[in-house]
Amino acid sequence: MDSNDYLIRIPLNMVQMTDKRGQAWPVAFDWETDDGEVIRVEIDRIRSCVPFAEQKSGTVGDRYECIINGKTEYLYFTIRAPRKWFKLKPVTEEEYKRYYRLPGEKNMA
Repeated sequence: MDSNDYLIRIPLNMVQMTDKRGQAWPVAFDWETDDGEVIRVEIDRIRSCVPFAEQKSGTVGDRYECIINGKTEYLYFTIRAPRKWFKLKPVTEEEYKRYYRLPGEKNMA
C-alpha cells in the first residue's frame, strides 16, 4: 500500500464567505508545515461543491474541489454541529495507526 491509502483529517482555521442563503465558501486557511510554521494558504478558485459522507467516521457535509497554487485539492465542511472545516492529509501506515488509535489500545509507536 502506498501513503495515499492512509489519510487523516486535519482540522483547519478557515477564512470563509457566506452568502445570504447560508452557503459557505472557503477563501483561505491556516496550514501548519512539517517544521511547525503556520502559513496562510489562499484558495485560487472553487471548481465545485458536492455533498460528501465519510463512512469511517460518519462525517457528513460538503466537499469543495479547489484550485490552490495551481493544484486541485479538496476541502471539507461538516454539516452537523459543531460545523468544522478539514483537509485530508496522506500519512504513513504508522502515523495513521497512531492517529486513529482506539481508547485503551497501546501506542503503536
